[in-house]
Amino acid sequence: MGLLRYLFLLVLLCTCSRSFSPLEEALVLAGENRKELEKVLEHYAQNPADSVKWQAARFLIENMPGHYTAEGGLIDVYRNRIDRDSADFLTKKILDIWVSHYFTQGREPVKKEDVQHVTADYLIRHIDACFEIYEGAPWYEDVTREDFFHYLLPYRVSCERLDLWRDSLRPVLPEKYRISSDVQYSMQEARKCLQAACPLVIDFSDTLLVELTKRFRFECLYLNLQEVFYKRALGIPVAIDYFPHYPNRNGGHYWTEYINSRKREPFVYGAPQSRPAKIFRETYVINRMFSSHGKEYVPEFFKNPFILDVTDEYLYTHDVCIVPRNDVPANSQHAYLCVFNNLKWQPAAIGIWQKGKACFDKMGAGIVYLPVYYEQEQMRAFNYPFVLKNSGEIKYLIPDTNRMFTVKLERKYPYDELQYEYSSCLTACCIEASNDKNFAFPDTIFRFPAQNHYYFMVENEKLAGAYRYWRMVPSERAYIAELLFCTPQGKRLEPFYISKQDRAFDGNILTSAFLDTVWMDFGKPELVSRVVCLPRSDGNGIYPGNEYELFYYSEVGWCSLGRKEATGYSLDYEIPANALYWLRNRTTGIEERVFTVNPIDGQVRFW
Repeated sequence: MGLLRYLFLLVLLCTCSRSFSPLEEALVLAGENRKELEKVLEHYAQNPADSVKWQAARFLIENMPGHYTAEGGLIDVYRNRIDRDSADFLTKKILDIWVSHYFTQGREPVKKEDVQHVTADYLIRHIDACFEIYEGAPWYEDVTREDFFHYLLPYRVSCERLDLWRDSLRPVLPEKYRISSDVQYSMQEARKCLQAACPLVIDFSDTLLVELTKRFRFECLYLNLQEVFYKRALGIPVAIDYFPHYPNRNGGHYWTEYINSRKREPFVYGAPQSRPAKIFRETYVINRMFSSHGKEYVPEFFKNPFILDVTDEYLYTHDVCIVPRNDVPANSQHAYLCVFNNLKWQPAAIGIWQKGKACFDKMGAGIVYLPVYYEQEQMRAFNYPFVLKNSGEIKYLIPDTNRMFTVKLERKYPYDELQYEYSSCLTACCIEASNDKNFAFPDTIFRFPAQNHYYFMVENEKLAGAYRYWRMVPSERAYIAELLFCTPQGKRLEPFYISKQDRAFDGNILTSAFLDTVWMDFGKPELVSRVVCLPRSDGNGIYPGNEYELFYYSEVGWCSLGRKEATGYSLDYEIPANALYWLRNRTTGIEERVFTVNPIDGQVRFW
C-alpha cells in the first residue's frame, strides 16, 4: 500500500478514535482471519471517494463478533433437504433463515463465527451491492446514513448460511419510481409500488416445504424474519421489533417496523388492547443492556447484545424507582420488573441499584409489575406487585387481611371482543317448547336479554309444564357451545333427536355449533327445571365439575384461599382487600390472568 493510502487509512482511524477499540477487538478475535478483514478496510482506503464504504466496512467488522452461522444436528439435515428439494433461491433463503433460527432456540448449535470465517471478497461484494441499491433507491433522501448502516447494510437476518443474496435478488424498479433529477419519492409512496412490482413469491408446493411451513409460516416471528429479509433485499430499511411477553395475556409478539426518519408507521400491538411493558428491536449492532462484574446470574434474554430498547419510540413511558421492603444482597447489581405471562412471572426489564433503589427507565404504563432480583438462579421479590398507572403513579397491591369481602367470580381470563361478539349474536334469541311436532302453538319459555353474558340460564317457575319438543331460534345465525336441559332432580336430559349440530350437546365447552334454528325431541313430555345456553367461548369461564383454586399475592408470595369444585357457572370467595389475585383451574386449561377487585362493587379487572 502506498504512503498516501496509509495516511488516508490513518486519518479515518484517528477521526473515529472512540470506535477504534471495538474494531481492534474484532480484528483480534478474528485470529487467522484478520488478514481477510483488513483486506476489506485496505480495499476501501485506496480511494478517498470510498470513505463512506470504508466506514460501512468498519461498522460491519466491529459489530461482527457474536454473529455466526448455526450448524450441526437437525439444521444440517433440513438444509440438505432444502437444497435438494427446492430450486428457487428466495424459497431456499427464507427456509434456511427459518430453520437456522428455530433449531437454535433452547439448543446450543455449532457456531461458525463470522469474524473468523467471512472472506474479503464476500464482504466487499456485499457492501458494493448495498450501496448500489441504496444510492439508486427513490427514497434515498429519506434514509439517513445511520439507518442505512443499521437496517440495510447487515448481511444476515438470523444465523442462516452466508451467500451473495443481494446479487441473487436484484429488484427492478418500475420506471416511474427510478431516480431522476426532477423527482424524489418518499419511502411511503415508493415502497408500495416496489412491493407490488416485486411481490414476495415463495414456492410452498413440495413435501418438505409443506412440512416446514406448517411449523413456521403462521408464527409472527417467522413471518417477520421472512419479511425483514425480503424488504432489505428490495432496499427498504426495516427491523424486527417485539415484546417477548405480553403483560396482559400469554405469549409475545413480533412485527416488522419500517425505519423512516421522516415519519413512523402506526404501531399495531398484535393482540387487541395489549400494553407492552418493553419493546425491543433486533439489531446487527452490538447494544449491551447491562454491565456485570462477578458471577451474578442474569437471565439469558438480557445477555443478548443484539437487542435495543425502543419502548419510548412507541409509548409514553415512565422511569421507575422501587425501594425494597426487605434486605437485598449487597452483591446484587441488577433488579428486574416482571410481568405475569404463561402462568408465571417473566422478567421484562432490567434495572440497576442506585442509592438503595432499583431504577428502571422507559417503562410502559397500565401494567402490573413484580420487582425482583436473582439469588443465584432463584427469583426473589423485594416488594409487593404494583400497578404503574398512566400518570406514572405507583400503586402497590398490599393485601389487607383485616378487610375481607365476598366476590363472585365468573372467569379466570379476560372476556375479549370476540367473546362479546359470540354472546351478542344470542341477543333476542328465544327458546320455545310445544307438544306439537310442528310447533303450531309454541310456548315462549325464555327470551335472551339484550346485554352480553358469559352464559344464559332460565330455571324454576318459568319452566312450568312438561314438553316433548323444544327449539331454539336465534335472531341471527349464532355459535353455541352447549345447550343443557335439566330435570327437577338435576339430571341432564339427552335429546332423543336433534335437528342439527350435535356439538352443542357433546359436553365439550371448546366445541361449538354454528346454527340458525335447532329443535329437539325428548321422545316424551319431560319436566324441565333449568335451561342453560353457553355461547361459543375460549373455555375460561367457571364450569360445573371443574376444581378451582384462588390465590392472592402476599409478603411471602402466592397464598391459597382454598380449592372449590364448581357446582354452577360462578364461584364465591372471601378475599382480602387491595390484593392481586389469581384464579387457577386445577382440572384443565392454560389461560389464566392475575386480577384486582373493586371492593365497593365487586368488579373484577384483569391485568
